[in-house]
Amino acid sequence: MLLFISVLLGTQALCSWAASPPARELPSVLLSPSCHDAAVEEAADLALRQINADRTEGYILSLYRILSVREHPQEITGSVFYLILDVVDTECHVLSKQLWKNCRVRPAHTTVYGQCKAIIYINQPRKIAHLNTYECNLQPVPPRYIWEVCPDCPVDDCPTEPKYLETAVKSLAKFNEESEQTHYFSVLNVTRASMQWVIGPAHFVEFVIQETSCPKREPAADVSKCKPLSPELAQMGFCKGSVVNSDMEQKETITISCEIYSPQDPVTEEGKLQTNQGSEESSQNHQQAFPAETNPFSLHLGKTMGCVKILPPSTEDISFHKLRESQNEQEDRKPVPPRAIECVSTPPAPDGETTHIDKPVTGPVILPFPAEVSLSDSCPGEAKQIDSILHPLLTGKPAKV
Repeated sequence: MLLFISVLLGTQALCSWAASPPARELPSVLLSPSCHDAAVEEAADLALRQINADRTEGYILSLYRILSVREHPQEITGSVFYLILDVVDTECHVLSKQLWKNCRVRPAHTTVYGQCKAIIYINQPRKIAHLNTYECNLQPVPPRYIWEVCPDCPVDDCPTEPKYLETAVKSLAKFNEESEQTHYFSVLNVTRASMQWVIGPAHFVEFVIQETSCPKREPAADVSKCKPLSPELAQMGFCKGSVVNSDMEQKETITISCEIYSPQDPVTEEGKLQTNQGSEESSQNHQQAFPAETNPFSLHLGKTMGCVKILPPSTEDISFHKLRESQNEQEDRKPVPPRAIECVSTPPAPDGETTHIDKPVTGPVILPFPAEVSLSDSCPGEAKQIDSILHPLLTGKPAKV
């Protein structure tokens, strides 16, 4: 009887094991979280903040939408996020150190748009958010898209043309004459330029200025010959100016608006001076800094490697997500990201922690950027704003407006 009970129990155990589902397969190394997940939104925000803070030229980039995200949880704490972000530029120069959320996105017909790929390590317990690498491919909106919507709108031109440098110099002369700065400023470079026929030829420029050693108490015949102050002492600025000529009135109208950035506060909004000067009158006033958003993360001081490449405007009806018609989509119908520009190398991980998988792991493991985009149905994420020109270019499908 005892033998029969033993055989019965053994048979039941065997049947129970055979009927039970197989052990759940371990998740892959790279996860595909939702593009709407709060941690992913935070990672995109922090990555874009650090991309903008790392740059010394160009304009602050704003998030249009999260295209793809892959997450690599670490054996220690935290995760490494591999992000592909659709971005558009704003009216804020990177010298302003503004947060991208506080910057006004440019009108579509003057926008530069594209994608940024970023690798960022976020460790919540240690309050670390470190941008490891980034690379951005940008391009202006093709002129034919602009002409279809606004045939009379000015189209961006080459800012190195002599006529635009002349416009910047004339505009800055007005600023130097009417501002309350202690030294003259000179034109460092013209960053954007365009032309339009209004009541005559009108030239519009955006340019960077630097403080010189020439004091305003002494007249300067040629400000361009004034020696710039040392970088530790010199104030920098960003200006928007125009020179409009009236053929009917034989009159030249000059406007200028400048922001001056104090060298004492290179990464904050403190010390910014806003100067708005019209064609007939000018005024000065201190602009209150935007309050810094609460950020629980410390800016990790590890080395960040990256670059931003601006391509010429496309002459074809092609988006950044559609390189060739034959390679438009994968089998799952998800967009294929553009091929990366070889402009970065993987730097050491934060705090010099090892990234070698074959050694004891003491810090974040930084893998090569994944070739496969997110597998989540929630990616790409929602666009932050919808524009009838930009949306088809960025998403490859008509905008619902």
